[in-house]
Amino acid sequence: MIQIIDNTLTTFDYCLPTKEELQVFCELLFDIGVDIIELSVDAYERMEQIINGKKFALHVEFLEMADLFPGFYRYICHSEEPKDNVINEIQINDAREIVRLKSLQKCSEVRIVGLDDLICKSYDKTMAEIKQSVPKSKINFCPENAYGCASALAVQWVMMGGCYVTTSFAGCKNNAATEEVIMALRLALRHKPNRDLSMLPRLVQLFEKITNTTIGNKKPVIGKNIFKVESGIHADGIQKNPANYEAYDPKSVGGIAEIVIGKHSGMKAIQYKLQELKIPLPNEAVMEKMVAFVKETCTEKKSSLKDEEFRQLVHEVIANERNETYR
Repeated sequence: MIQIIDNTLTTFDYCLPTKEELQVFCELLFDIGVDIIELSVDAYERMEQIINGKKFALHVEFLEMADLFPGFYRYICHSEEPKDNVINEIQINDAREIVRLKSLQKCSEVRIVGLDDLICKSYDKTMAEIKQSVPKSKINFCPENAYGCASALAVQWVMMGGCYVTTSFAGCKNNAATEEVIMALRLALRHKPNRDLSMLPRLVQLFEKITNTTIGNKKPVIGKNIFKVESGIHADGIQKNPANYEAYDPKSVGGIAEIVIGKHSGMKAIQYKLQELKIPLPNEAVMEKMVAFVKETCTEKKSSLKDEEFRQLVHEVIANERNETYR
């Protein structure tokens, strides 16, 4: 059984979210497919209470602190002492340090944090070595993202038979991105295919409000512009068969496919946009002038056109064409 721990709420200690915001954030994480939410002590105290019937893990600095906060599904601590309901965490920054895992052989659950360089090595052999080092333990893999491959490593761990991974929303803790891992596992393994990911924009909005940051427009799965297409051949392909260019339906993550008119747009893209805006298609000669005008305008302004800007450009081209006709 695949199990995903999300540790985003351990990064909110220096923010000032309300308890209601934290509770809604947790509810949305569970809705998209997270199995366990990891809290810091500060986040837990700010929430005041956790959601009944859901699994939460508390990250503590010392194992003795677990006795002060009863009722959690698991406690996570950087420790080598085996204890029930504890995930013993170890930082391993280099595959050559895997030998250190032997000190945790008596622990029932182990979380490995780090291994940023694994993508540069023989990761299949290294992952097998990890399993052999603690054969009786449940191994939770929490790859860090120094080389931009944490999500890929987390998914690869599961594809090779690992059942437990730790991620963070938008990769905010320099870990694999929760939404990327969930989507990849859905596509590759049909993992929780019925979970509703359409509320991801709500998660993005709440995350940005709590952290006072902005998620990049091109961030996989949750970026605002990831379904915007400018190239003419792409626009034509999407019209004929969206699956050629989209691994999943944009609506499944609360997005929408959109043709954007820019300097790379060709005849097909402009025809599609005209139809979308319910503007009658002009003849071929006018279309050619429109394409040239679009390329010139977008090159000068160094950006694509909003729908209203494109509509105004079309009216200008058609008006100029009429003036030339009556001369």
